[in-house]
Amino acid sequence: MSDESGAADSAPGVAAATLILFSERPGVPARHLMIQRSATMRFAPNALVFPGGQVDADDHLIAADPGLVDAGAGDPIERAHRVAAIRETLEETCVAIAFRTVIDAGAMQSALKAATPFSRLLRDAKARLNMEALLLWAKWHPRLSHRRFDTQFYIARYDGDHAVCTDVDEVGAARWLSATEALGDAEAERAKVIFPTLCNLERLAAYPRFDAAAAHLATIPCRPISPRVHHDADGEPWVSIPDHCGYPVTSHLQSTLQAP
Repeated sequence: MSDESGAADSAPGVAAATLILFSERPGVPARHLMIQRSATMRFAPNALVFPGGQVDADDHLIAADPGLVDAGAGDPIERAHRVAAIRETLEETCVAIAFRTVIDAGAMQSALKAATPFSRLLRDAKARLNMEALLLWAKWHPRLSHRRFDTQFYIARYDGDHAVCTDVDEVGAARWLSATEALGDAEAERAKVIFPTLCNLERLAAYPRFDAAAAHLATIPCRPISPRVHHDADGEPWVSIPDHCGYPVTSHLQSTLQAP
């Protein structure tokens, strides 16, 4: 294949974080919490994605405060991404993950939707976040779209119930799905799945339990992933990611992919 895209560059995108939860029962693949983005969203409307969103200034303040987070996991910027993944998951779905203390998730979700700073909510609840509950899964830096998000994906074990209360402004619906189920919905066109989500579902399907996924991470360096467009000998465009980043499928024919 020849690379004719010329799309990759070093300009930073919007910092964002995404959280992939593993809810497990014996003998079956883990289920992951996925949300359908609202039809009114500017980026990827109606798409089936994992919870997440932009890293904001308050996330950085929290990440630098040892009274609010454990300081062991990564540098302050890395911790800010983890904070964002936790906060966005709570705000979008009312699912609380990595809290050292019991919180009122519903009340905190409502306060976040009312624009109360997460740092204030943590202090008021005397809550701390366990940064080591999240493992870095991947760094995606797409350069093929006019609206760029430099997104860090995390995985975490989840032992709570499956009750979900979505943010109706941003989330149309929420579902717990195995990676194989989500891929089946995408193939049957029952769900809109954009390229980064598709690749991560294919990777999750290869490691359907949290311990297997965590062990896999220990063998793969976490390099930034920037998809590129290549053309084969027949002139057909393919979207590809680098090899050796832990993904079992690294190229998809562009005509088979769903647009953001």
